Amino acid sequence: MPWSSDRVEAVGRNKSATKQEKYFKLTFHELLPILCSAAVPIVICVYTAITTYEQTKEAERRQFDLKQVAEERRLFDLTQANQLRQQLLYDQFIDNMYTLDKDGQLNDSAKPWAFPNARYWTAHRQWEPEHKGHSLIFLKKIDLIGRQCHGPEGQLKRLDDIIQLNQLNFDNIRLKSQNSNMHPLNMTCIRFDEVSLINVSFTFVNLDYASFDASSLNGSKFEESSLIGTIFNATQLHGTDFSNSDLQDAHLYNVILSTVKITEEQRKQAKFTNITLLNASNADKSTTTTGKL
Repeated sequence: MPWSSDRVEAVGRNKSATKQEKYFKLTFHELLPILCSAAVPIVICVYTAITTYEQTKEAERRQFDLKQVAEERRLFDLTQANQLRQQLLYDQFIDNMYTLDKDGQLNDSAKPWAFPNARYWTAHRQWEPEHKGHSLIFLKKIDLIGRQCHGPEGQLKRLDDIIQLNQLNFDNIRLKSQNSNMHPLNMTCIRFDEVSLINVSFTFVNLDYASFDASSLNGSKFEESSLIGTIFNATQLHGTDFSNSDLQDAHLYNVILSTVKITEEQRKQAKFTNITLLNASNADKSTTTTGKL
C-alpha cells in the first residue's frame, strides 16, 4: 500500500526534525551561560574603567580647586603684606618728619633741607599711588610744600618749598576733597615742576597759583577744581581734561592744545602764550596763538 509507505517516511522525517530541533535548543541553552560568563568580566572591566576615570577626574577637580584656593590665599596674603608694608613705610616717614622738625631741620635756617628731602625721596620711591597722594596732603598740611605768605596790598607770594617735588613720579594718584565743593582740598601754590602726573585725577581740589612747569599731565582730569592763576609752562597736556574747572587767569605757555578738552568759557578765562592748536579745516597744519583764544 503506497500510502502506508508515505506515512512511515513522514513520521521518520518528523522524528529526525524533532531530534535536530532539540539538538539546537540544547546547544543554545548551553551557549547562553557561556556567553553570560564571558560578558560579565567585560562589563565589570568597563564599569571599573568608567568608575576609575570618574574618580580620577574628580580627584583632578579637587586638586585644581585646592590649588585655586591656595593661589587665592597666597595672593590675598601678598596683598595684605604689601598693604601692611606700605602703611609701615608711611608711618615711618611721618615719624621721621616729626624727628626732623624737633631737630630744627624743617626751619628756614636749614635751607636747602637736604635731610628732609632725602627722607621723602627715599620713601616716595617705595610707595604706591595711594600713599603718594596721602603724602602730598600731609606735606601741604604741615606747610612743607605750597608755602605762601601775603605781601603788600594782599598780594600772594610763594615761598620756596621745603620738600622739592621735582622729577618725582605721581602717576595714577587720586586727589579728592572729602567734603566735595563745600571745602575743596587745599593744594594751593604747590610747585609740580618737572613732575610726572600721568592719568591723575583732581576732584574738588583748590590748585590756585600752583605751577606745572615742564611736567606731564597726559590723560589727567581736573573736575570741579579751581586753577585760578595756575601756570602751565611747557607742560605735556595730551588728552588732559579740564572738565568744568575754573581757569580764571590761568596762564598756558608753550603748550600743545590739540587734544586738550577745554570749554569755550575756559578759553575766555585763561591766558595763552605761544600755544599750538590743530587747524580745524586741516588737521595736518597747526596754528600758534598768543593771548585769549
